[in-house]
Amino acid sequence: MTLAARQRYSFTEYLALEAISPVRHEFCDGQVWAMAGGSASRAAIAVNVASLLREGLRGRPCRVFGSDLRIRVRATGLATYPDVSVACDALELDRL
Repeated sequence: MTLAARQRYSFTEYLALEAISPVRHEFCDGQVWAMAGGSASRAAIAVNVASLLREGLRGRPCRVFGSDLRIRVRATGLATYPDVSVACDALELDRL
């Protein structure tokens, strides 16, 4: 038995899918993958890490974000929702 080829998406198509989907997805090299839900332990770890980062970055022009912020790494083609991220420059927001 052969597996059907997965559809490849453009980043714009991925953004359109994300805009209407109740489920978050990762985007990598034209592939779209549903993200699994987290656990209570993972959420607690993320909050602790975010708190430590925020304290450690105090006085610097950096902001700490939780998993609601999608991160796009243009160099690799990855777009995902990390548990914690830090931005020290102006944010570039992807829009449809």
